[in-house]
Amino acid sequence: MNPAHLKDTVEVIRGAGTGEDTLRRTLDLLTALGKKAIVVRDAPGFVSNRVLMATINDAATVLEEGTADAETVDRVFQECFGHAMGPLRTADLIGLDTVLDSLHVLLECTADRRYTPCALLTDLVQQGHVGRKGGRGFHSSLR
Repeated sequence: MNPAHLKDTVEVIRGAGTGEDTLRRTLDLLTALGKKAIVVRDAPGFVSNRVLMATINDAATVLEEGTADAETVDRVFQECFGHAMGPLRTADLIGLDTVLDSLHVLLECTADRRYTPCALLTDLVQQGHVGRKGGRGFHSSLR
C-alpha cells in the first residue's frame, strides 16, 4: 500500500511456493515494523489492485458519460461509503499513467473486459494529464 510509511496494513501475497517459515518470518518482520498483515493468495492484481482498478475505471466511465462530475463521484464514495478518498482522487494520487498500465496488465492477464480502459482515461494520459505528479488529472485542481 502506498505511501508505505503512512499505512498501517500490508497486503502480503503468498505465492504457491511460499513456505510456512517464510510466511511466518514475513509476518514477524511486519509486526516488528508496527504493521498489520492481510495474507492473500497470488493472483493477477492481488486483491487491492484487482478491485481498485476496476472501480477507478468504472468511476471514470461514469464521469465520461456525464452522470456526475469528479468531485461528486468521489463524494459518493467518501460520504456514502466512508472512504477516506474517492476513486478518481485516488487515481490522481496513483498516477493516471500507472492506472492505465495496470488496467492493460489486468486485461491481458485475466481477459476480463472490465479492465478495458475507458476512453476518458486513455485520452487524459495521452494529453499528459497524469494526475497529481503532473498537476492535472480527473480533478483540475490537485493538491
